[in-house]
This record gives sequence, structure tokens and C-alpha cells, in this order.
Amino acid sequence: MACEHERFRSGGSAVSPARTGRALLRAFPRVMGAVTVGYALLVLIDPAVMTGAIGLSQDGVDPDLALLTRTMLVRDLACGLAMVFVPAGWPLLTAIAIRVASDLGDALIMGTALPTDADRTAALLVAGGFGLLCALSALGARRRPDPADPSGNRRK
Repeated sequence: MACEHERFRSGGSAVSPARTGRALLRAFPRVMGAVTVGYALLVLIDPAVMTGAIGLSQDGVDPDLALLTRTMLVRDLACGLAMVFVPAGWPLLTAIAIRVASDLGDALIMGTALPTDADRTAALLVAGGFGLLCALSALGARRRPDPADPSGNRRK
């Protein structure tokens, strides 16, 4: 009865929580890609956003450090754009794997080489945490099964 009542109130068929959950899960890698793109653009415009946060610059960014930072963020921009636009399935899983490998590399290198304990910890938590979120987003990267194929097998 409650289901019928909900259908009437929504003006059509009720959306199940499972369907909503699947839609959110499928959107997760795209959202993580969009966040990556946004951060990359922000740092490309102003490298101090990143270098200041990890203790590498206080009063402006050295031009050589800005160059290196921007170069690194072009990689992130490419990964993020791929996560947003490539098709689900292997292309998206590959983009996510590249993003995760990049974040884990950042966490390992910055988490061991930055000048202070606080900066190393922050870099390890931020890069490692973002890498973990991107890795979890792979759960939503599979292609949806073909409804025309009742066996659930994907067409080649």
C-alpha cells in the first residue's frame, strides 16, 4: 500500500532505493574525475594553492617550483578528464587506475620527503585519501548489463 501511495505522490513509478544507489555508484567515478579536474585547474592557475598547503612556499611560489607543480597538475587534469568522459568498463577502470597510481605515488614521495612531519602527514593523508576514494569509485565503473541479453553476459 505504501508503495502504491508513493507512486501516486510522485506522479509515476516510484524509484527504488536500490536503483538510486546504483545510479549514485555509477556517478561516483565521474564525480571524482570532476573534482580532480577542478583541483587541477585551480592549481594550474595558482600553484601556491598546492605548494602552500604542503609547506613548500610561504610568500609566493618560486618560478621553478611553479613550473614543476603545473607540469604535475597537467597529469592530474588528463586523468580527471578521462574519468569524466571515457566510456564505462575497461576505459574508465584504466583511467581510475592511472589516477590511483598517481595519487599513491604522490603520497609515497611527498609523505616521506617533505620538510616537516606535519607536511608529510598532510600530504600522505590527502593524496592517499584521495587515491583511496578514487579506487573505491572503481566499484561504479563497470558497464551496465545489456538488457537485451537475459544471461547477463556482455557483448564483445
